[in-house]
Amino acid sequence: MVKGIRHREHVYIDYRDRICRRTTWPGFRFILSYNWGPWCTYSYFRPYYHRRYVFVSLGGYWPLEYRYRRYYWYGCHPYRWYGYYPIAREVRSDTYNYYTYNYYNGDAVAADTSQTTHGIGVVDHTTFADLREKLAQQAEEPYEATLADRYFEDAIGAFELDNYDRAAELFAKALELAPDDMILPFAYCQALFAAEKYTEAAEVLRAVLAKVSPEEEGIFYPRGLYSKDDVLFEQMDRLAKKAELYSFDGDLQLLLGYNLLGIGEIDEAVEPLRLATLDLKNAPAATVLLNLLEKIRIEDERTPKEDADKTE
Repeated sequence: MVKGIRHREHVYIDYRDRICRRTTWPGFRFILSYNWGPWCTYSYFRPYYHRRYVFVSLGGYWPLEYRYRRYYWYGCHPYRWYGYYPIAREVRSDTYNYYTYNYYNGDAVAADTSQTTHGIGVVDHTTFADLREKLAQQAEEPYEATLADRYFEDAIGAFELDNYDRAAELFAKALELAPDDMILPFAYCQALFAAEKYTEAAEVLRAVLAKVSPEEEGIFYPRGLYSKDDVLFEQMDRLAKKAELYSFDGDLQLLLGYNLLGIGEIDEAVEPLRLATLDLKNAPAATVLLNLLEKIRIEDERTPKEDADKTE
């Protein structure tokens, strides 16, 4: 555990396993790599703006065109949940240097020429020309903070203080100002869920799942809204008990399945989502999540085999 990280300080582990620190400035950025099964993606990270991670993308996608300041402040893990303040590891090679949050037996996962990248295609690890071309589209700094960004930040502060009603109100205000944002509704849904307004939360979740494509905008879970996972798990336990008592309630089943999927409990998420499909109102949203669940399950089954192949 690295302690005493100052504001605007980037801390990472270099290729010699040394903990390094550097002070950053607005224009400073570096490339992060994420691996998941055969998939790989690269994106810019700007530590000057970053405060902590809030979102995990359940399908591995992130709308790269989003330059809203709120998502530079509170970003997303495209594949796995590595925690609120993960330490990046530096990877050096003869052709390209980058950072990664992926670890394999204590070592960073090296780039694999057999891997493909979301939105980039097969990366040419000899020149990285295709990667550089794609990253050039992300090179610009974030937009100036807007009122929607300020509502978003205030909502996160209210959520941290367990004032979930206030957080939901502020997320709703941000959403009114940014109705095309496909990420905000998931945070709004979670605040309603935390306030135990299950009917309203399910309504928001159904609406956003009807509009997003898992292969484009992505499906997100705002696990990082919670400063402690125990708080989230307690809330999920209360929902699970109610869902067990009212198994016919599609709203409860949909919310429970979404939350279980969000924390990586894939097998446990199947039954509540299946029950949600029996409810005409919730069936389309539950089907979207079930399809995503199956994709994640396939990748999870494939990854151990590929890891074993790497050790041979």
